[in-house]
Amino acid sequence: MIKKSMTIALKGGLEARPVAELVQVASKYDSRIYIELGTKRVNAKSIMGMMSLELDNGDEMTVSADGADEQQAISDIEKFVTSHQ
Repeated sequence: MIKKSMTIALKGGLEARPVAELVQVASKYDSRIYIELGTKRVNAKSIMGMMSLELDNGDEMTVSADGADEQQAISDIEKFVTSHQ
């Protein structure tokens, strides 16, 4: 299992379209992937769960992944939330 903190660097935060895109990124992997913000922890492959976090630009979240492709999953999610426009 890998856990990594990352800061969201998306202009509008994670609104509906970017959340859907992030869920697609997470869904490419077999690993179990979770996003944590404060006391909330949701499945990164669940669009409703991700929307409930109300992530915004500058928020720091923790991503955890557990599985055979966990390293690549964390890397791609970090790339998305820090450089996707």
